[in-house]
Amino acid sequence: MVWLIAKREFRTRTLSKANIISSSIMIVLIVAAAMILKPFLTGDDEPALVEVDTATAELIPYLESSAQAQDANYAFEETDVSPPAADGEMPDGVHALVAGEPISPELYLGGGDETLSRLVGGASQAVALDAEVSALGGDPAVVGESLAAAEPTVTMVGDTSEFDGGTFFAGLVVIVVLFVILIQSASVIMMGVVEEKSSRVVEILLATVRPATLLGGKVLGVGLYALVQAASMVVPLLFAAWYLDLLSTLEIEMGPLLVNFAVWFVLGFAVFTVFFGGLAALVSRQEDIGAVTTPMMLLMMVPLYLAIYLVPNNPDGMITQVLTYVPFFAPFLVPMRAAFGEITTAEVAISIVICVISIPVLTWIAGRVYAGAVLNTGGRMKLRDALRQG
Repeated sequence: MVWLIAKREFRTRTLSKANIISSSIMIVLIVAAAMILKPFLTGDDEPALVEVDTATAELIPYLESSAQAQDANYAFEETDVSPPAADGEMPDGVHALVAGEPISPELYLGGGDETLSRLVGGASQAVALDAEVSALGGDPAVVGESLAAAEPTVTMVGDTSEFDGGTFFAGLVVIVVLFVILIQSASVIMMGVVEEKSSRVVEILLATVRPATLLGGKVLGVGLYALVQAASMVVPLLFAAWYLDLLSTLEIEMGPLLVNFAVWFVLGFAVFTVFFGGLAALVSRQEDIGAVTTPMMLLMMVPLYLAIYLVPNNPDGMITQVLTYVPFFAPFLVPMRAAFGEITTAEVAISIVICVISIPVLTWIAGRVYAGAVLNTGGRMKLRDALRQG
């Protein structure tokens, strides 16, 4: 019977015209935004062409090695350079010209480029140094190796942790998508419960099924519907991240990210939405839903904000660790702490076990509330009275 009710809820919600239209619009908007942003986020990968005069070609090996070390995107080409006049223009496709003596080169630029200026200055100094070393009977290669090996030993003191934007983004995506889907699912369950009460359809349904069975079927059906909603958000988001090359840029590991989302989606859905369905039975009109849902919404927003602001600043603090084991906080804090790598496997396992143990307790409480209040068609019913009658 539970499965029959769940299939009915799933079919009704998923195949509704409003859901199909809204999901399609969401997918189109995400994909379109990715395509629009692509040209702005993808720079020109062609290296800037720098022509070096044949008489100055001795600088090219030094320029190329320095540019590679600094990850500067230049292409140096040996050619016969004709220096332009002060009021002239650079040749088409040429970023800069280098001419003159290797130890005192002349750099011609069409615009400011401090990086290239430093590269040319360093290369000319290196040529001068090699010439002096050779004149003294030394080996420039040996001197170069000695200079490269002359590096200080750096010891970091105090708090050396740095904010990792990619890590924060990975955790933020998980908890925000989770929050949005939980809010949508809870709203669907609550509106469905109140709608059945106000139309008295629930009285007909309860003639054949028990209240707990009816609530369980509704939650299961909406859970399957939420999975479809999650896919309609996650799949286009993954496409956008791949298309915009964010996965490699931010160095995000998709495997742990998706596992985190899947595990805490199931647990978070079970912790929150079952309770929402039971409390929705306390009212009989859509207008009264806000009085019941506002405290529950706050119960979801508090851990969300704590995950966003507390975890990045204090991922392994005492308060963070304690809240990790609280069922209503764990679905948001654990994925964010995991993204920062500041949670142990034992902590994750204990948090999951506590959530799993608390789900039957919350389901029993929600079932008592639902059974005691679902047939009440008057005004808003008190929670205490619903528990007593359930």
